[in-house]
Amino acid sequence: MDEDILPSSPLESEEKQSTEASSNSEADERIDLELDRIRDRRENPGQSFMYNTVVPQTFDDYTLVFGLIAGLVFFGSITIASSGLILGNSIAIDDTLSGTPLDPNDCVDKRGEVWIDTWVDHDDLQIESHNAPPSSSSVISVFVWNVTSWTDNDPQTEPIPVIEFRVGGLGDLESELSKEDLVDGDYHVRIIFFYSENSSNDWSDLPEDEISEKQNESLSLEGEPGFTIKELEIELHTSDSSSLFGSGEEHRKMEEFDDEKRACLTIQRMGVWGWGLMGAEWVGGRETAMLTGGNAEIPPWYMAIVSLGMSVFFLCVQYPLMHRLYHRETDDILSSEQMKRLICRTIENACKRLQIKPDLESIRVQDRAISVDVFLPYSTTRKTIMSPIEMKGTIIKDILNEFRIFGEMRPLQVKTVCTDSNDDSGEILDLDTLGEVSLADDYSVFFSSIGQFGQLEESFRESMSRWFRKHDVADYGSAIMADEDAVFVRVIYRPVMKFAYFLFKPTYEHLQGDLRTQLGSDLEHLLEGRELVVSARNEKSTLGDRAVAGRVEQGSEEHTGEAMVAKRDGIPGALLQNPFMGDILSSVEYVAHKNRKRIDKYGFWGLIVFVWIPFMASGVLVGAMLGLVARMRFQRVLAACFIGGTAASVTWAYTARGIIEVMERYHAEAFIPFIILLAVGFTWLKIRDNKRHRREELFKDSMSFFAGASN
Repeated sequence: MDEDILPSSPLESEEKQSTEASSNSEADERIDLELDRIRDRRENPGQSFMYNTVVPQTFDDYTLVFGLIAGLVFFGSITIASSGLILGNSIAIDDTLSGTPLDPNDCVDKRGEVWIDTWVDHDDLQIESHNAPPSSSSVISVFVWNVTSWTDNDPQTEPIPVIEFRVGGLGDLESELSKEDLVDGDYHVRIIFFYSENSSNDWSDLPEDEISEKQNESLSLEGEPGFTIKELEIELHTSDSSSLFGSGEEHRKMEEFDDEKRACLTIQRMGVWGWGLMGAEWVGGRETAMLTGGNAEIPPWYMAIVSLGMSVFFLCVQYPLMHRLYHRETDDILSSEQMKRLICRTIENACKRLQIKPDLESIRVQDRAISVDVFLPYSTTRKTIMSPIEMKGTIIKDILNEFRIFGEMRPLQVKTVCTDSNDDSGEILDLDTLGEVSLADDYSVFFSSIGQFGQLEESFRESMSRWFRKHDVADYGSAIMADEDAVFVRVIYRPVMKFAYFLFKPTYEHLQGDLRTQLGSDLEHLLEGRELVVSARNEKSTLGDRAVAGRVEQGSEEHTGEAMVAKRDGIPGALLQNPFMGDILSSVEYVAHKNRKRIDKYGFWGLIVFVWIPFMASGVLVGAMLGLVARMRFQRVLAACFIGGTAASVTWAYTARGIIEVMERYHAEAFIPFIILLAVGFTWLKIRDNKRHRREELFKDSMSFFAGASN
């Protein structure tokens, strides 16, 4: 019984430690087997579209092909239409669909006639003629009567206009009736546009009385001159602004009452408006585009088609590319345990090449939804010649390469800490000096080593001169050091060509390997069996360059850090990992993560509503990324985004004009441009806030993790 409470003997402690080590080893071997199976599946996917074959294999491949064809047809049609090359003057489409449920407002054909267009802009009446011969002498005459004084006079006689003015020139003309020339009240406006091909004189610089005289002379000539008349009513009133725009301030409003039907759009004009609507949607979202088109009386069916065409193209092209970049099968998703083991064994292999000793027991890995953070303490050896930044870049490169294979696209942040003690065994060699040589009674070995090193250094300098010329780089620091076990070479170079950042293609890995091969050949007779350790780096390279990252995100002054995403090859990587698209995708991914709980709760129908309802930055691309994050099936995400995007385009297209009419009814149409700018501003602010919040969340938590791991 006493034996049961006796302390463990040293032998028992050793057996316990051995058992724990064996258990850890067995667990590592099990995880390694799992990782190897996943690696094999990822590296041997068979025939992959746009990698090994151009023949579509899966549903997402066919979706991508459909998106490319749809985009080619859509953008090609808008381009051809706006150029006017084919049926540019035809109104067949607008004329056929106007007056139908697709467009309740009818239009008229005004192509073969000279006509006058009027509209209110900034509470002034704008007047513009169309289709006048370019070389004809033209006059716009404007007559304005006060409706009250007109009704008070004899109905047989026409009263004198309160305003009468003319504008002359060549071809089509423009004019303006300012609200400042009238007092509040109701007015009748008559606009006469006169043009005569019998005279080639330009009347634009003549006074109004001479223009009137020449007009009367032309009217008296034989042969009826060309002219057209338009009559309309306008109303001017003064009202107090609402509290939203400043209570107590008076504002004068002009309202136009014109029963004339709108002119049918030609195919060329529809094409021009197509580019305008796309630009407005790209800058300020779907809402901005619809309000802009509705204010210009663009048919709602056409606004819906333009918006839907953009949605189909971006959804069917970018979603399959995002799916290929981000999606992994359930069995291929790494658990936190597998992630830590993958990182640890990658670090072990990298440290062997770097000649450093990692503290495997102190490695910390933070596996979170937005990033993977790694804290690595290490110590150096006598063969360590790389700088800390080079070692960190190499370790990150190796981990990112593993991430690429395993399909891990989260940003990686790594903090390395050198834990060398003050004893000589842990110090990094100083290659700028040869160190001190202790005195000895027998100086023959000392002078022999000096002579051998002199030959080695001379041969090194000659070989390096050839290497610098060969690669067109300049020497920014090269050194050689030798001991009884190894010869250490460290080189810092810099390209000498102009625009080297864009034109200098060789990586430091390529040049380092070439340098090792050349020195191994040139110094072979002087190495005498010693190991050749070579380090070469570009003086202008950054940590992202050394790590060969696909995308790099920088922290701010308050939240410092550098997060890197694994580089993906092929078309998806080239299209989605450039700085512009990478910035957009990172924000889209962040919004998707923030809204994942909603989709997890409401599923397919929740995704439809999310894309449909005009949340800020909730278009089809955000919806597609949200479906990816929620691990919904490709077909369900595509269907939900397509249904939601179509509903949003149609809803906004057919309500935009109604919104504008309501605003006009309450005399608030002057604020339509303000609302459009407000929508653009809110969209831009929302995108900026998303980027700022994501950066804070990405780097702030990582800084706290690294600080805790260091302590």
